[in-house]
Amino acid sequence: MAGDRFNTGKLKWSLVSWKALAPMVRVLMFGAHKYTTFKRDDGINVKGDQISKEDSKGLEVVTSGANNWKKGLKYTELTESLQRHLNAFIDGEDNDPESKLSHVGHILCNAMFLSYMSMFKKDMDDRYIDLNIKENE
Repeated sequence: MAGDRFNTGKLKWSLVSWKALAPMVRVLMFGAHKYTTFKRDDGINVKGDQISKEDSKGLEVVTSGANNWKKGLKYTELTESLQRHLNAFIDGEDNDPESKLSHVGHILCNAMFLSYMSMFKKDMDDRYIDLNIKENE
């Protein structure tokens, strides 16, 4: 006999394929490095996009880029980026030229960012509502 559990209505996280989210995590790791500021041995600060991951090892981290996106991203910038990656994928391109990572990972990231912004950063909502369209519905 199993113990009592009261899980009715709770999220079923077992339905998520964690392996399918790996491309998104790789893109998040790429972005974390890209937006991190490092201090070189000569005292000059450099952004992660100016230095390889290998060359950044052992350098002092001035500011981490790991959660840069949580500061807020405009809804339209996210949807435009999502659409660009989706278009590239639909056109047969598997990997993003800049990151060399999967377009699907970028799509997943942008979708997650948009979900986060719509839940926690409503001030980032810069969508244009065309009242002419609304009135004609």
